[in-house]
Amino acid sequence: MRRKHPVIIECVAILGIGVLWLALGMPGSARGDTFSQTVEPFLTRYCSDCHGATTQESDFSVDRLTADLNDDDSRTSWTRIQERLLLGEMPPAGEPRADAKATAEVIEWMDTTLATAGVDTSQIRKKLSHPDYGNRVDHDALFSADPATPTASEPRLWRYSPYLYVGFRDRVRRNAPTAQPFSLSPSPGFQDYDALFAIDEPTIAQLMRNADAIVELELVERGGVQELRALITDEGTLPSKKVIERGLDRQFELLLARAPSAEERQRLVALLHKNVADAGLEQGVRSTLAAMFLLPEAVYRLELGVGPADEHGRRMLAPRELAFAIAYALTDQAPDVELRTAADKGRLANRADVQREVQRILTDPSLEKRRIMRFFEEYFEFDVAEQTFKDLKPGEWKPDVLVEDTRHLIRMILKEDRDVLGQLLTTNRSFVNFHRNPQGKAFPAKPARSNRPVYSLDRGRLFPVPSLELHDKLEVHDYYSLPYNWQWTPDQPLELPAEQRAGVLTQPSWLAAFATNDENDPIHRGKWIRERLLGGAVPDVPITVDAQLPHAPEDTLRERMKVTEAASCWQCHRQMNPLGLTLESYDFIGRYRTVEKVLALPADSQAAPPPEDDSPRNFREVPIDSSGKVVVPGVTELDSEHRDFVQLIHHLAESDRVRQVFVRHAFRYWMGRNETVADGPTLVAADQVYVRSGGSMHALIVSLLTSDSFIYRRAVPPIPTPR
Repeated sequence: MRRKHPVIIECVAILGIGVLWLALGMPGSARGDTFSQTVEPFLTRYCSDCHGATTQESDFSVDRLTADLNDDDSRTSWTRIQERLLLGEMPPAGEPRADAKATAEVIEWMDTTLATAGVDTSQIRKKLSHPDYGNRVDHDALFSADPATPTASEPRLWRYSPYLYVGFRDRVRRNAPTAQPFSLSPSPGFQDYDALFAIDEPTIAQLMRNADAIVELELVERGGVQELRALITDEGTLPSKKVIERGLDRQFELLLARAPSAEERQRLVALLHKNVADAGLEQGVRSTLAAMFLLPEAVYRLELGVGPADEHGRRMLAPRELAFAIAYALTDQAPDVELRTAADKGRLANRADVQREVQRILTDPSLEKRRIMRFFEEYFEFDVAEQTFKDLKPGEWKPDVLVEDTRHLIRMILKEDRDVLGQLLTTNRSFVNFHRNPQGKAFPAKPARSNRPVYSLDRGRLFPVPSLELHDKLEVHDYYSLPYNWQWTPDQPLELPAEQRAGVLTQPSWLAAFATNDENDPIHRGKWIRERLLGGAVPDVPITVDAQLPHAPEDTLRERMKVTEAASCWQCHRQMNPLGLTLESYDFIGRYRTVEKVLALPADSQAAPPPEDDSPRNFREVPIDSSGKVVVPGVTELDSEHRDFVQLIHHLAESDRVRQVFVRHAFRYWMGRNETVADGPTLVAADQVYVRSGGSMHALIVSLLTSDSFIYRRAVPPIPTPR
C-alpha cells in the first residue's frame, strides 16, 4: 500500500508561507505622473508617426487613447503598448527612442492604471524574467552607471537545480533508488533562473517518494543511521526525549548541514508525537523523517538577507546564506568544511571575507568547479551538437568527440586566463579527437588518393586545404578540414589555418549545433551572434508565419533565403541574415568549404527539379559568398562590412560593446536572473575589473560574486504572522 504522510500538508504550507513572504515583501509599483504630463507627450513624440491619425501600422493607433480604461478596447490597447515597451520592441530598432528614465515613468503609469482597471499584466513581467528577454534593458543605461552607487537584489527563494539536488541526495544517501524531481527549461541558453521554476504538486509527490526511499535505507539494521534507528523501539513506544532530539538533530544535520534551532527542534518533536499518535510508532517516525525533506532549505536556496537594514535600505545575506550562495555559484555541492567554518566563526561578515572564500575555491584544484564550464556550454550552446542528428553514414557522426574537443579548448584558455573572451572568439588553435587518445596511439594512415591532395603539418601549422568532399568514411579530423592522411598527434592544440578558423564559433561542434541534419542554419547562427555578442533582441516568430524556406535544390541557401527579405519578414531577418550568412564557408558538420553544390537543371528546361528519389542527378558548384555586415543601431563603430566570418569575428572581438554584452551574460548566469537598470553599477565594476586584469575570467567571476547585487538584498517590511 502507498504510505500516507500526515505531515505533507503542513510541509507544503511551510513552503507556501515562504513563497508568500517573498511575494508580499516585494516593493510595489511607484506612482507615475499624470497622463497629460508624461504619457501623452511620450506617445506623440515616439509613437504617433507610425501609429497616429494618418498612419496606422498594424492597424493600431494611439491618437485617441485617453486615461479612461472603462472599456475593453482601451484596456487591450494600453496592454499592447505596455508589452511592447517592456519587451523593448517599440519603437523599432533604428527609430528614435526615449531614454530609460522617461520610458520607466510611462511604464509605471501604465502599471498603476491597468492594475486599477483590474488588468493582470503579470504574464508580461514573467516573460521579461525569462533568459530569452535578458537584452531588453537599455545597454547604454546600464554601462553609464556609477560603479560606486550602492545597489541590491530582491530577496528570493531559488529552487534547487537538478545538479544541486543530486549533490543534496548524495550527501544524505548516495545509494537510494531516487528519481530526479526537478527539471530545467528545454529552451536554449541559461537554464537555472530563479524566476522560472517553483515547487508544484508533481514535484512534491516525487520528493516524497524519494524521501521514502532514503528513509527506508536510513532505518535498515546495517548501513543505516544509528541515531534514526533508535527512534523505533521494540516496545512500540517513543524513546526518551534525549534520544528523540538526537535522532531529529542528526536528520536535520544530514539534510541541511546545520543543527536545528531550539524552536525548530521543538516543532519537530511536537510533529513526531502527533504523527506517532495518528499512525503508530513506525509509520509516525517514517513520516516525520520523510517530511523533513520538504523543509524550505531542502528544496530552495534561501537568499533573504537578515539583520537591520543599512542606510541604503539593504540587508546583507546571512553568513550561512552567503556560504551556500558562494558554493552553489561555483560548484554543485554544499559548502565545504572551510566555508562552513568561516560562516560559523564569524569570518563571512563582509565583502573582503566573501572575496577571500571565492578566491580560495577558484584556486583550489581539489574542488571541482563544474559550473564554470557549464556557463560556457550554456552560453555558446556547442554541446547541443550531441542532440543533433546528422544525415551521414552510420558511425560517421561523432558529436561527443567534437564537443569534448571544444571543452578542452575552453579549459586551456581558462587556464591561461588572459584575454579570455578574445581568445574564445578568435583563436585558431584547436584540439582534435584529443580525449579519445590519452595514450597517444596514432590512427592508421589512410591511403592517399589522386583526387585528394595531401598537405603537411609544419611545426604545428597546417597549410590551407581546399573544400573537402565526402569520402568512404568520415573521421573526426575531417570535420576540422585536416588533410586526408593526417596522423593523430598528442602535441596539441594544433594551429589551424588562421584564414579558416577563429574561435569557438568555427569549431565543428558549434557549427553542427547551429545547423539542421543536412544543411546550414544561417538564421539561428545569426540570431546567436545578434543576441549573445551584440546584445540585440530578436522578437519571437509570429504564430501566423510559416517559417520555412522554399524547397529549391537548384538554388544556394543564400538564394533561397531571399524570401526572408519580404517587407513582413525583413524587420527581424535583417538582424540575423547578414551575420549568419558569413558562416556559409562552413557546412552543416563544420568543414571549411569554398563552393556549395546545388542541383543542375537542364539548360533548356524551366521545369521544377525532379522529385526526391534515388534517380541520378547532376550538380553544379557555386562559389561560396560568405560576405556580410554588422549594423547595431546607435553603435556606429560596429557598423561594417566583411568578406567572411573570420574578418567579422576579429572585428567584433575588439569591440567594447561585445565585451560588455559578455559581462551581461556572465551576470545573468551567476545571479540566476536578468539584469535590471539598478544592476548597472555591478556591471560597470565587473567590466572595469575584467579590462584591468587583462581579460581574466577569474577576476570577472570574483567581481560578480563580491558585488552588491550578489551579497545584498533589499529590505522588505515584515509579514504579519498567519493566524
